[in-house]
Amino acid sequence: MSPTRKRINRLPFLQWLAIETGLIVVLSLAWYTESRLAGYSAFVGGLIYVIPNAYFAHRMYRFEGARNAHLVVGNMFRAETVKLALTAVFFAAVFILMEPVHVPALLFTFAVMVALSPLLRWFIRPQPQR
Repeated sequence: MSPTRKRINRLPFLQWLAIETGLIVVLSLAWYTESRLAGYSAFVGGLIYVIPNAYFAHRMYRFEGARNAHLVVGNMFRAETVKLALTAVFFAAVFILMEPVHVPALLFTFAVMVALSPLLRWFIRPQPQR
């Protein structure tokens, strides 16, 4: 490899997913101290965030490199659209299908996951492939 050529970075998806899932469990246990319903609702709120983002990450980073730029851009818009649609469908399903919902726990956990996601992406750096 020439010294001017940069290595392709491998993104640590499983590490991000494990940390996000661990954070959901911690927040759910914290809400569980208030009530069982609050803990369950907090867990569901975290899943509403993680599942669409995992889909986005899977679809977004399938292609890389300059020759695949048109595929990357096309995938980005499709993946973001599906991610937003999944989030809306999951929220609608929760409010329609879950009879008792502890709304503050659900929304608080979702908001914390949204707020902490950029910090998580900043702390966990991509590793170069060898």
